[in-house]
Amino acid sequence: MSRTSRWFSLLPLALLVAGCTPARAATPGPRTARPAPAAPTAAAADTGTVVVTGTASVSVPADRARVRFAVERQATTAAQAVADNAAAMDEALSAVRQALGGAGTLETSGYGLSPVYRQPPRDQGGEPTIVAYRAVNHVEVTVNRVDDVGRILDAAVGAGANRIAGLSFFASDTKDARLEALRQATAKARDEARVLAESLGVPLGAPLQVQSSAEMPTPQPQMFRAMEAAPVATPTEAGEQEVSATVTITYRLGG
Repeated sequence: MSRTSRWFSLLPLALLVAGCTPARAATPGPRTARPAPAAPTAAAADTGTVVVTGTASVSVPADRARVRFAVERQATTAAQAVADNAAAMDEALSAVRQALGGAGTLETSGYGLSPVYRQPPRDQGGEPTIVAYRAVNHVEVTVNRVDDVGRILDAAVGAGANRIAGLSFFASDTKDARLEALRQATAKARDEARVLAESLGVPLGAPLQVQSSAEMPTPQPQMFRAMEAAPVATPTEAGEQEVSATVTITYRLGG
């Protein structure tokens, strides 16, 4: 056998041995460790919101009054009813102005002229007939001194007014009472939110939204009729008026 033929016969055996030899593993390079995420603290946790409402009322003395009186006259004709009403109202206004002494204002608040009907007997039937006309003139007086109210009522009735349509007292300046009511309502809402947060075991966060309203209720009028002058001054009591406020606050619970 020649030398060349011997080399080719040994070649498959060499390749087989080379394939069975284990390959050298590559050495991995150094790795950079990633920092673990920090756990959130209890103070930074956002657990939602809470909505609370506080209300408060502050009383303020009434120092003004409104009096509504009317003159009502009736006559067989509309013209006569209007004329009689005008004459009586002129006397009433003159007396009231004198009683006011400049500490108040007057203005007409309503006027009406209407027919007075007579109904026919039920057994006869027919249409109602006009038998007279009634004229009514309403005047509203704003009184700046509440102590003068009784005297003004008596002056109006004594001069011809035959209807007292209404009397109400009110406060002319409610700014300080309104601000104080808002302050108290806010404090009540904040205290309620603090109690709720403590009960839940979380801190009370900052306010997110605030809604407020303050109002003075309309004085309830004292309704009565006066048909003749009183022998002594009519007693009146001004009392107090309440200014109420409502505050609604949305607080964050947590951090």
